[in-house]
Amino acid sequence: MTRAETPLGPKHALVRQARELARERRAREESGLAHMEGVRLVEEALAAGVEVAYLLYTPELAERPRGAELLRTAAARGVPLHPVTPEALERAADTRTPQGVVGVFRPLSRTLDDLGPGLVLVLDGLQDPGNLGTAIRSLEAMGGGGAVVAGGVDPYNPKVVRGAMGSLFRLPVVKRPIGDALAGLRAAGRRIYLAEAGGALAPWAVDLARGAAVVVGSEAAGPSPEARALADGVVSIPMAGPTESLNAGVAASLLAYEAMRQQGAAAPPALSH
Repeated sequence: MTRAETPLGPKHALVRQARELARERRAREESGLAHMEGVRLVEEALAAGVEVAYLLYTPELAERPRGAELLRTAAARGVPLHPVTPEALERAADTRTPQGVVGVFRPLSRTLDDLGPGLVLVLDGLQDPGNLGTAIRSLEAMGGGGAVVAGGVDPYNPKVVRGAMGSLFRLPVVKRPIGDALAGLRAAGRRIYLAEAGGALAPWAVDLARGAAVVVGSEAAGPSPEARALADGVVSIPMAGPTESLNAGVAASLLAYEAMRQQGAAAPPALSH
């Protein structure tokens, strides 16, 4: 092994930076960079054309066929590649069992103009990274127009990035304060609904497929006062059991599915006899 190929140790500046990006929101916001981890996520980022600042990988990754192919693809895109010791990768990673590679990438700066014509979910103060990641992943899967993250957990928190499973690299995700976001969506001609228990409207009673934005509020407090003041109506998902409310990620997923159903993309298959 040549000097240039010597794996970086735990104290190297790039390892420290990756660790800070994984753990500190301020580090992500000040640098404009974010953290990703694992072979699949890096593959998704490269396939989506995301700007990858650099990859940290263990020599063992390069010995596996999938890992070697990943590194070849990254090198062909001009991504700086840095071998690291297993100890260094553990320090740079956000999980306890990293999969041989950690990446640092630059998220796209999105605006409301980047949102597509389908359903927009306004994720208002969500605190749980799993819920936010699930909502983003489901919305992309169901053909939604994009998401607005208004306060709450950072959409580039590593747990959100992992939970979205690559959707965060493709779906337009806009960060805006709730009042500005809803004013901009209304100015663009979108109808605004709240998703909350006890509302007068079932999801299939409103047009979610074209020009709608639905606010899914925080797990503890629900939609913010600003959202309540600007909404055109309240949409509720009917439930047959005694459960008081749904997880925010599940509610967002069901609303995204209903929007897709209204578009005719989810017609049930014909029964065979």
